[in-house]
Amino acid sequence: MNYKPEAHFRSRLLEKLYAPQYRFVTVEVGLPQGHKSQAVREGCFLLGQKGCDAMNLADNPNARVKMHPLAFQSRLLQAGPAFMDTIYHVTCRDKNMIALQTEVLGAAALNIAAILAVTGDAVKKGPEPAKSVFEGNSLRLLEMVRKMRTGKLMSGEDLEQPVDMLVGVAYNPNAENIDNETERLLRKIEAGADFAETQPVHSKDAFDRCVEALARYNIPQERFPVIFGLMPIMSRKNGEFLNAHFSGIKVPEGALAEFDAVKTREDKEKLAYEQTLELAMHFSKDGTNNYYIICPFQRYELIGKIVEYVKFGYSHVQFNDSAYLKQDMSRQVETPDRIKAVVPGNKRDH
Repeated sequence: MNYKPEAHFRSRLLEKLYAPQYRFVTVEVGLPQGHKSQAVREGCFLLGQKGCDAMNLADNPNARVKMHPLAFQSRLLQAGPAFMDTIYHVTCRDKNMIALQTEVLGAAALNIAAILAVTGDAVKKGPEPAKSVFEGNSLRLLEMVRKMRTGKLMSGEDLEQPVDMLVGVAYNPNAENIDNETERLLRKIEAGADFAETQPVHSKDAFDRCVEALARYNIPQERFPVIFGLMPIMSRKNGEFLNAHFSGIKVPEGALAEFDAVKTREDKEKLAYEQTLELAMHFSKDGTNNYYIICPFQRYELIGKIVEYVKFGYSHVQFNDSAYLKQDMSRQVETPDRIKAVVPGNKRDH
C-alpha cells in the first residue's frame, strides 16, 4: 500500500523555520502541577496574540510531575482556534519504546507539528521515589520517528498512516567542550533531525562560541535551523537556583550581580527584560532569526513584551504601552546599549 502523509502543520512550521527573513518565536510555558489549566491556557493565548508562532510543552522537566502535555494540548484545542503550532518534548526517562511510539501517535492525533527528542533529566533530579527507564536516547528517538514517518513501527509492523511531524533535538551552547557537543549535533542531523533548540543562553560569549562552532562544522542556519534559547532571570536567587539544579544552564556572575542593587519586584522585572533584550540584540546581529523563550513563574506579560521585540522590533522601555521604541528588525539590528530611557513622544531614526 502506498501511504500519503497528511502534510499540514509540519509544512507550515517547516516553511517558517527555513524562511531567510522570517522571525520565528516559540515559548515554553510551565505546565500546571495539577489538573486545572485555565491560567496557563490564558497565558498561551496572550502570547499568541503578541506574535508567538509556537508553544513548547515540556515533559516533566527536571523530573518533577506536571500535567501531561498531550492533555494540555487537548484543552488548548478545545478552548479556541489553534493559531499556534506546538512543539512537544518527548523524553526517554519515563517510557519504554512501546510507550514512546504511543506518545508520538497521540501527538499526531492532536495536530502537534513537531516533537523535541531529548534523552531527559535523571529521576534523581526530582523528588519522586521513581526509577528511570532510559531504554533509548535522543538518537534512538530520532530513529523511531524516522520509521514512523515512513509508516512503520520499530517492530517493522505497518501503521495505518505515517505520522507527519518535524523532529527537533537539543543543543547545549554552554557545554564545556563545544566541539564534542557540535559533533553530537552532527550525528543527530545525520539521524534525521529537522532543527535544534538550545538551552537558555545567558552570555554573549556562550552564544559567540556556539556560532563559531556551528560555522566550523559547516552547520549554517539555512541548512539546519538552530533556535537559540532565552530565559529571563528574575533575581539573583533565581539565577543561582538555575545554576545549581538545571542541567546545561550557566548564568554568569555578572548577570546575577546586576540584581544586587535592585529591590522592588517591578525593578527586577525591568532588569530581567533589559538583560534578555540585550542578548536578543546580540543574537540578531549575528543573523539569528529563531528564538526559543522560556517563561519563568507564569510571567506571561513580561514574555509577551520580549516576544514583541524579537518578532516585530517593539521595545518597551517602560512597563506600559505608551512608551516604546521601534527598531529596524529586517536583518541587522542597530540598538542602544542596554535599553536607554526614551522620553514619550521622542522619536529615534534607525
